[in-house]
Amino acid sequence: MKLRTLTFLLPLLLLGQVCASCEDNADQLLFCDVTLMPALPDGRTIVRMEVDTTLASTYLRNVNNRQNYEFPIFVNNRGTVRVQKGVYLISFDAEASFSDGTSARVRCFEYSNAERAVSLLGDTEAVVLNLTLIK
Repeated sequence: MKLRTLTFLLPLLLLGQVCASCEDNADQLLFCDVTLMPALPDGRTIVRMEVDTTLASTYLRNVNNRQNYEFPIFVNNRGTVRVQKGVYLISFDAEASFSDGTSARVRCFEYSNAERAVSLLGDTEAVVLNLTLIK
């Protein structure tokens, strides 16, 4: 009787493990790890940059499903975020601190409309965000 129960339960346990493994792989296929790299025309290094989330013109938006994602805090010209694969609109204003101790308000609007949207379809992507100084 015990052998019969074991013979019945073992395939169920294995099936549960296989389903859980498939779910993890499917999750990986849906998402993209994106490294956002801000760049200024004068080449200054941004030590820290924080996006102003209070503005309506701030978005990291998937065009396909209109889902918005939060921007990371940028450290040493890099910020990483995980998003669902798709086509994205990116726009923001931020406060940037530089290596010389100064700070300034900056803006990114390069990918702010559908004609210039950026495709994030790989497992990992890197996007250069060309910034403009706001005076």
